[in-house]
Parts: sequence; structure tokens; C-alpha cells
Amino acid sequence: MKAKQSLFSHTAATVATGLIIFQIVAGLAIAMNIVFPMAQRSADDLAVLMIFSSRVWQESSPQKRQEIERELNKNHGLKISSVTQSLQETPNNYPYLYFLRIALNKHLLENQHLRLISDANEHFQVEFQQQGTLIHFDFAKSIIGPKPIIALAWTLLAGFLATLLITWILAGRITAPVARLLKAVKRIGQGEKPPKLPETGGSELAELAQAFNQSSQQLQAKRENQTTLLAGISHDLRSPLARMKMVLGVLAEEQSSPMIQKMEGDIAEMDSLIGSQLELARAQEQEAATTTPIKQLLNDLIDGAEAREPGRLTLRISTQCTINVAQVSLRRCLDNLITNALRYSDQAQVEVVCKQYHNAVYISVRDRGPGIPEELMETIFRPFYRVESSRNRSTGGCGLGLAITRQLAETHGWYVAIKARRGGGISAWLIISKM
Repeated sequence: MKAKQSLFSHTAATVATGLIIFQIVAGLAIAMNIVFPMAQRSADDLAVLMIFSSRVWQESSPQKRQEIERELNKNHGLKISSVTQSLQETPNNYPYLYFLRIALNKHLLENQHLRLISDANEHFQVEFQQQGTLIHFDFAKSIIGPKPIIALAWTLLAGFLATLLITWILAGRITAPVARLLKAVKRIGQGEKPPKLPETGGSELAELAQAFNQSSQQLQAKRENQTTLLAGISHDLRSPLARMKMVLGVLAEEQSSPMIQKMEGDIAEMDSLIGSQLELARAQEQEAATTTPIKQLLNDLIDGAEAREPGRLTLRISTQCTINVAQVSLRRCLDNLITNALRYSDQAQVEVVCKQYHNAVYISVRDRGPGIPEELMETIFRPFYRVESSRNRSTGGCGLGLAITRQLAETHGWYVAIKARRGGGISAWLIISKM
């Protein structure tokens, strides 16, 4: 399954793409309309200066030539001389030479033996023929005013950094309220009361936070009312059930009959059902975590189950870790899974396996019972649900064991699932993160 992209990365990618496209278009516009025309103008001015200076220098006396050379070097950074051997021109990609070549060709006559090179000493050398004499110019790259490539590089770098900063700030401002909302929703799912979200930001986000705060308060009130109602119902029902049980006990002492025994069984079943309902409601309340040696906890559970079903359980544990966990809730989860496996495995062996992978503990309860159809693997966690023919009321229980296990797991951030075993039966997994 393809991993879903987070809202932050999606927002950042969208904003960054738009800003980068804008920077590229803006950079091209600046280059085409400002940087390159300035470089062409600078190259044209330099070409005119070199051609004019070469003519004046060539027509001047030796003493005047020295004055011209000093003035060119002082004011323009140019060194002029005549040579007898032409330069060996090598290919280069320096942009300014391209503009300078076009400018010189525009002002020189044809067949003037124009040569331009960029040497290893950060200098340009230009050579062309003037009135039959090869004129040589040498000047440093540093005298060039406009530098189009450097200007573009700085523009793109500044734009890229600004894009990263704006993207990070904007994506963070958009996703931070959503991240707070997600964290609060998870706390509600674990049975906790989340803190009130700040009703700030844009109008949509403020309204969303306000609606969530109201819904959270209403949900918390409903949970408290449900627990209070179930506690009251438990008290109101168990009191008459206790009286009925006492009366049936007196009647059984006077005259035993199958009807009285059946009624006693029904009362016991009703009492168990009420207790399971209360336990399911309390499973939504998170228990404080304590330091728990996992091996000792499993050994205690196995010993308790062995007392009820001798010789039917085996334990394989490959970790000695101690985890910080809600111990009572964990015991209840595992006891439900073990009881379920013993009840429906037709006297076959039940295996409890515990392993540790990275930062999680995996506990599996495996049986060789009739198994469960694949399409019902999630359905069996619903309250009162039973798989027909194989798991019915004749096997005992009230259909709330797995529902309580799932509720306890969700409340404490664990993961529980049922998987089919190769060769028949099922494997119930409880995964506890140590993080």
C-alpha cells in the first residue's frame, strides 16, 4: 500500500513548487531584460574603447604611446601592446567573452583575426588586427561590471533560500492546528480528556477548534453519564438478583428441582453480563502505567489458567524486557485472549508466544480451534457478537470478552488483532509499543 503523504509535506511541496516556478520565471525575466542587456552594453562600450584606443595608440609616437598605455591601465585596467605571433584561441564558455566578441565583430572590419581567450591568471586577452598590426589587450576579469552568471546565481540562491523559509513557515502555520487536533483526537480515543484547543488563527481554523472543544466537552459528559448510568443500573439490578438468588437457595434446600437450578444459572448469567457491561464501560478509562516485568506477568497468567485447564498451555518467551504498561488492563486483555482460546479449541493445546522487535513487544495466543472466517476477523470484536455454530452460548461467556480486550487496547495505545493460522485455528496478537 502506498504511504500517504503528510499534510505538512504536501503543503510544503505545493508552496515550494509555486515559489520555485515564480523564481525561475522572475530570474529569466531579470536576465533577459536587465542583466544581459547591461552585459551587452558594457561589452559594447569596452569594444569601442579598445578599438578607438588601438587606433590612437598605433598612430602616436613612442612617447605618446607610453602616456596612452599608462592612462588606459590607470583608468580602465587595460594593457595594450603589439605582437607578432597570434594567440592560440581555445574554446571557453565564459559569457562575457561571448558578448565582447559580438561587440568587436560589430565595430571591426571582416578578417581582422579576432582572438579572445580567458587565461589561468584570471585575465582576458583580446587580439585583433588594426591597420596590418596585431594589437593585443590584456585586462583582469575583475574590471568587468555586470557579471550575468554570478548575478543569476545569487538571485536563484536568494530565491531558493527565501522559498525554503516561506514554505517552512507557511506549511507550519497551516499544519500546526491540524497536528494539535490530531493529538487531541487520539487522547479522546484513549479515554483521556484532552486540553482545550486554542481558538485562534484563521476564521476556519478557529471555528474548527471551537467546534472540537464543544464536541469534546459533550463527549466527556456523555461518557461520565454513561458510567454513572451503568453503575446505577448495576446496583438496581444486582440487588433484586441477589434477593432472587437467596430465595432460590432456600427453595432448593426445601425441594430441589431442575427448574430451580435453571433459574439459578440464569441469575448467575445475568450477574456476569452486568459485570461485563460495567467492565466494558470502565475500559474507556486509561489506567496509570507501572514498571512491569513481562515474563513474570505471563508466568502468573499461565499459572492461573493452568489451575483451570491443567496441561493445556505452553509458554514460549524470548525476551526478558521490563516495560512501562497499565498492568491490570494488560492482564485483563491477555486473560480474555487465553480464556477465549481455551474455550474454543476443543481441548487442544494453546500456545502463548512473546517476542520483542525493536521498540515493541508482541504477544500471541495461538489455538487449534475451528477458526474464524476471514471476513469476520474484525466483526468478532463487536459487543455480543458470536460466530454461529462454533461459538455460541453453549460454550459459555456473554460475547463481551473480545470487545473489552479491543477497548482496553485502544484506550492504552496497544494493537490487537486476530489472524488465521496455517493448519487451522487462530492466532490473537497483542502489540505493545515501548516508546
